[in-house]
Amino acid sequence: MSSKVLENIRMDLRDIRIFCGRYFPFVVIPLSYARIVATEIIETAGVDERGTLAINPSWWSSLKVEAKRFVAIHECLHAVLCHPFRMKGFDHDLYNFVADGKVNHGISSARVSGVDYDCGSIVTLNTLATVTGLRVEDLEKMSTEEIVRVLEKYGGKGGQCGDGGLGDDLIPGIVEGEVIQEGDRSVTEPKNREDLREAWKRLCEKAKAFAKQAGTLPAGLERIIDEVLEVRPPWQVTVRFGLRNSSKFDASFAYPNRRSDDLPGPINYRYTVWCLIDTSGSIGEDELRYFLGIVKHEARRASLRAIAWDAEAYEVLRAESPQQVARRVAPMMKGGGGTVCKLVLEKVYRFMNSGDAVIMLTDGDIFDVEKSETQEWFRRVSSKAGFAMIGYTHKPVVAPGFTTAHINFNSHK
Repeated sequence: MSSKVLENIRMDLRDIRIFCGRYFPFVVIPLSYARIVATEIIETAGVDERGTLAINPSWWSSLKVEAKRFVAIHECLHAVLCHPFRMKGFDHDLYNFVADGKVNHGISSARVSGVDYDCGSIVTLNTLATVTGLRVEDLEKMSTEEIVRVLEKYGGKGGQCGDGGLGDDLIPGIVEGEVIQEGDRSVTEPKNREDLREAWKRLCEKAKAFAKQAGTLPAGLERIIDEVLEVRPPWQVTVRFGLRNSSKFDASFAYPNRRSDDLPGPINYRYTVWCLIDTSGSIGEDELRYFLGIVKHEARRASLRAIAWDAEAYEVLRAESPQQVARRVAPMMKGGGGTVCKLVLEKVYRFMNSGDAVIMLTDGDIFDVEKSETQEWFRRVSSKAGFAMIGYTHKPVVAPGFTTAHINFNSHK
């Protein structure tokens, strides 16, 4: 490979960094820190498992300036968003497919003139909406991993884009080639996968701070960045701390204190945890038993009640034995549409006491969740409850006053 070809690519990347400094500042630092090589081994461009950017020089030279900017930003985002490290444990093609959609949405949300890829098809959130059946608005709220799990569950397929499109660009293994840019030691020296991920995460924090300082960080891109920087606790932890913090304790000299007669003794108030179980989704008896078991374990001092619901709210079940409730609710798990949650919210509001905990378990496909009347009932229930949470298995649900957590039952199998 001639030195002139390499020098031309270096000049292109220098011009792209200057352009991004003004219009897309988030990638300026990562693009300056990344190791970049030129190789004919790959068809277009990609990022290997260490975060090295690889470019096919023949293909690169055929692109227009606008397309070169798009490709550089696209591959740089893959690296700084830690996609090569986050994809471990997932189907490679599916993860690459979804990550492409997320990255391309981040680029389009910036609405930068002069960044465009017209050399073939690319994956967008509209593409993902078609294959998942979810709305673009829902996909924006979901992490890359959550969308991949949806596709894995329903047999979705990823793959390479045809006609010169960018796809299949998260390259397994390590790519070697002619060095265009050595890269910064902070992201090239770490040896193992976890150290590399932490190094790129720190670089992501630095890039976000730089973009904020420059005053140019679109909300759509920031949501994708926060997938890396904001650590979401497992849903079991959310349940644990939510229930423990909602417990009411008081003290009185009428009760003995085991430590000293001079101190008041504790008064434990018995409260109730209400589990509202959506029977129209794909939650099976084993998953329900596990879910109720976690709730019962974390609320050992509480009484447990369950209400199954779909288009209507059914009877209140005592749930002191999770196995028994799971057996009773399982026959109602028929699947299908017609799910509305307003009736079950009205019912639990009528029966619950102030300070009780309310946890809704659903696949997220709720017909009336965005209606103003339903939103008002979410507010009423959450204001009366000591802890209110929605656990969804498929589609995100956002409700006033409720904590939201994605429930992945596969993690305990």
